[in-house]
Amino acid sequence: MLEESTTLSQNFLEVISDPQPEPVTIVSYQASPAHVVNTWSSYIKVVDDSTFLVPAAGMRSIEADIATQNSQLILTFGSMKFEGTEGPGRGYHVYATGEFVEAGKYFDLMKADLPWLRKVMIVHVQEVKQKI
Repeated sequence: MLEESTTLSQNFLEVISDPQPEPVTIVSYQASPAHVVNTWSSYIKVVDDSTFLVPAAGMRSIEADIATQNSQLILTFGSMKFEGTEGPGRGYHVYATGEFVEAGKYFDLMKADLPWLRKVMIVHVQEVKQKI
């Protein structure tokens, strides 16, 4: 059975916290054209059951979309390590909003581990849907 939630479920957290880094795709789909960037799952820090942090070295297109149109985001996560609905592999779409910060506690927290980051995107989860 496919999971759907407005918070980060335990099954989702297994995928995101796997020590094997997996690619994460971030799409601002209301932009025309849509903008797409990527990061690694191992860079993401979970703050609470509906918020996580993503480091931004670039991501200027996504940042501009959020600043000018408050664009909605879709983030994709997956791992072959965990059982999904039809066998090996579990994947999720996270529907969210975001904001970029360049100072403050979240920025300092991320900068301590990732000195190359320019800003931090705070992701506010609206819905999590398991896709496989």
